[in-house]
Amino acid sequence: MYRFVCRHWIAVRLCWALPALLPLPVLAVSIELPVSLDYAVVSDALKQQVFQGPEGNAELFRDRNDCNYLMLHDPRVEGTDTGLLRLTTRVSARAGTPVGGRCLLPFAWNGSIETFKEALVEPGSGRVSFRVTDSNILGGDVEGQRNMSGVVWNWIKDQVHPRLGAVNIDFGPAVTDLRALLQDALPVGEADPGLIANSLNLQSARAETDAMSVTFSLEAPAPPPDWAPTEETALTPEELAAWDAAWQSWDAFATWLVKDLATPAEPELRATLAEILLEARHELRDALAADVRDHDPVRSLFLSTWARLAPLLRSTDLNLPGARGMQVATFVSAANALEALDIAAPHLGLALDSNTLRRMARMLAPAVTEEQLAYDSRVDPQLRQLLGLEPELELEPLEDTPAAGPFAWLIAPAQAAAVSPALVKQLTGWIPAPNDLDRYLRTMEQLLDESIAAERKRGKVPAEYFELYEDMMRATAWQESCWRQFVETKGKVTPIQSSAGSVGLMQINQHVWRNIYDLDALLKNVGYNARAGNEILSHYLVDYAIKRKEHEVRGDIHDLARATYGVYNGGPRHLTRYRQDNTNAYLRGIDAAFWDKYQAIRKDGAEAVRQCYGG
Repeated sequence: MYRFVCRHWIAVRLCWALPALLPLPVLAVSIELPVSLDYAVVSDALKQQVFQGPEGNAELFRDRNDCNYLMLHDPRVEGTDTGLLRLTTRVSARAGTPVGGRCLLPFAWNGSIETFKEALVEPGSGRVSFRVTDSNILGGDVEGQRNMSGVVWNWIKDQVHPRLGAVNIDFGPAVTDLRALLQDALPVGEADPGLIANSLNLQSARAETDAMSVTFSLEAPAPPPDWAPTEETALTPEELAAWDAAWQSWDAFATWLVKDLATPAEPELRATLAEILLEARHELRDALAADVRDHDPVRSLFLSTWARLAPLLRSTDLNLPGARGMQVATFVSAANALEALDIAAPHLGLALDSNTLRRMARMLAPAVTEEQLAYDSRVDPQLRQLLGLEPELELEPLEDTPAAGPFAWLIAPAQAAAVSPALVKQLTGWIPAPNDLDRYLRTMEQLLDESIAAERKRGKVPAEYFELYEDMMRATAWQESCWRQFVETKGKVTPIQSSAGSVGLMQINQHVWRNIYDLDALLKNVGYNARAGNEILSHYLVDYAIKRKEHEVRGDIHDLARATYGVYNGGPRHLTRYRQDNTNAYLRGIDAAFWDKYQAIRKDGAEAVRQCYGG
């Protein structure tokens, strides 16, 4: 049997090109899964196994007369470019001859030493241990003698080396969890899931400059020579139900994951995680809108999201505490293994169902609950704050309008809302007749003006860009819905809604913005829909287009509007599509249509929207 070793992040795809050059078929492939382990994990192991004193110190020796003792303090772990771990620690040592109750010729030394340690994997144990290869004095103060004698230094080494060499990091629980995950994710078929899962082992460990590199290995059967992906066919009602359950499990998992990682993160990392979530949800939106649905939607969504998330989790900038670092390393190993198996052995047919996703979640957060991983549509203040929004976008109207006669609803309440409740009520269910179009457009323009004014008050958009923002907001509402919240379908007035789940005046997508906006209010309340669209546009304008200086690329400030609309329409990765030569014709057409509307709004204002109605 031939066997090839594939380093997952580098060449797993290339391994399948080699068998064509050989006379015999490849029966198995060995996959290597390297994971970066933050040195905080090593520090945590040192504290738990050696530095257990009340002040984080380690008393290695003390006789009953206090004549001889050795204490270590303040350990610091770092990598080297030689593949060894460097541990520096302060040392307090005293040596003398106890006679009666006295200590004769005492020698005291306070200083620092460094030890170099080689990481070793104990075969079959799932543990990384460390062997001290060298140690040096870095300096210190001597009391009692001019120089530190070789005898005393040897005594210190004899005490320090065994204790520091006894430290180990136990990956046994992680290996057990990973094997269980793989067995869950692999359906029973020609290949034995248990056999594949149990082939996963801890293979090697090495200290690198920035992190400890730990490698797992996994064996998978090669695809049969005649294997090819099956063609997709129409889904049965049962398969459609399973499809819905699968994507909802994935969406709930991805949302929980990003929130969990973002909670302790720095602002820049939080912003990146928020972008990853929005991208994942835009991809889900596209999958739901596709004419042909994949039988396994989660697999491709997971792999796409993981490609963006993995570099962050492999980064040493996370500064995770030890226990958390081990959880993240286990989670990364799990995701790496699933991705590698999908690449190296696609014929196995990974099944990333709710059970598999729950198991992955508990690798990262053992105490996560079913409720936290459940799919729901409730507004989540934490998720809104992750996007830089207020904890809640209040519904309009904020208060009931006093009943003071048959036309009382035309009067705004004394405590004015962001968008007038009177306007919201007036526009609710209104589908303008040709002879009523002027009044309708004036009323909708007033609602948009009030929504824009509320966004000005919020202060997100810098003053120098606000006029551009106003024109962009009006043009976007035109592009998305022709300034409509309601349409007539089969003689019934209903909120305007696309096949992809985008609703209302601003066509807010219910899958992308789940938990961030009240989905029922987006459908029924035109004022709320307008405010939601304002928030989204200002977020994309400020945090994407302006921040990434799209207006400086070609020297045209109005490119900010084009870039912002690209993100509004397609998600964060569409920021630059308006100026890319490889943008497909369909998206070019969308962007050209928006650009025409934006220019028309700048020139003619609301009057330009009459074009939507044949005017």
